[in-house]
Amino acid sequence: MSGSGDIHVAGTGSFALEVVEYARDAGFTVAGLIELLDPARVGTEVHGLPVRSADDPPARGALAVVGAGGDRLAHWAVLDPHGWRPGTVVHPAAHLSPSARVAEGCVVAPLVVVGAASVLGAHVLVGRGALVGHHTALDAGVVLNPGANVAGHVRLGTGTTVGMGALVADHLEVGAGAVIAAGAAVVRSVDAGVRVQGVPARPYAAGGS
Repeated sequence: MSGSGDIHVAGTGSFALEVVEYARDAGFTVAGLIELLDPARVGTEVHGLPVRSADDPPARGALAVVGAGGDRLAHWAVLDPHGWRPGTVVHPAAHLSPSARVAEGCVVAPLVVVGAASVLGAHVLVGRGALVGHHTALDAGVVLNPGANVAGHVRLGTGTTVGMGALVADHLEVGAGAVIAAGAAVVRSVDAGVRVQGVPARPYAAGGS
């Protein structure tokens, strides 16, 4: 899957530069950045690119993709009312099964593998080297950090975050907004909004181990 034409990257931090480079490798021309947090950056240049405000697209329907950390759906909600259209960036060094489906707004980094019949929802981020097994669904706004490994027949609910190097075993469901800590091994389903960590992963309790 490759891109073409102009695209803007929403964000001006260090991760934005990474997404800029992915987009260029995928065949897009990156026309600029969109500031999400600090109006003082609008009109300046960051990472060698001009910075514009979210309410000032170059044309209605201009392509943009989220290149900022945090809640990807909340970031897109800043852009959506102003007529931006979600672009999809899939790095050419990623492997997507021909039967996989990728929704608008996704960012798929180098060395990612997405298995057969899996579905990436809107604005999903799959970081460097992450693995998505077959028949797995990542709902909108899910973030897989680099090296995460999600097995087959898994569902990750809206806005779930999976930390670097974490493992989610097959045939599990992780509820919306859950957080799986870096290096965790999830071997049973996780309720919505719960943070788990450790091997095997257990709910995190403040002040606990």
